[in-house]
Amino acid sequence: MKIIHQKCEKSLSNNKSLPINSYLVGYILDDIKLYDIVQASSQVEVFDYYHDLTKNVLSIEWTSGKVSPKVYGYTKPEGKKKK
Repeated sequence: MKIIHQKCEKSLSNNKSLPINSYLVGYILDDIKLYDIVQASSQVEVFDYYHDLTKNVLSIEWTSGKVSPKVYGYTKPEGKKKK
């Protein structure tokens, strides 16, 4: 599991440049309602992590992401400069 945005606004989950396997997690920590956007292989993995962390998981929802997980965050390597 990879945390993409931590303690963010709920509206960030509407970004279509997120990977398709990303989730918006709502939880309560120290009586404050917070949201994280995470990339994971399953909702069970996300729930287990946040349940161990806070015991107060409110929701786990899909984001609007449309990018393949294989290419998300990929940057083209710099090639050798030609002489």
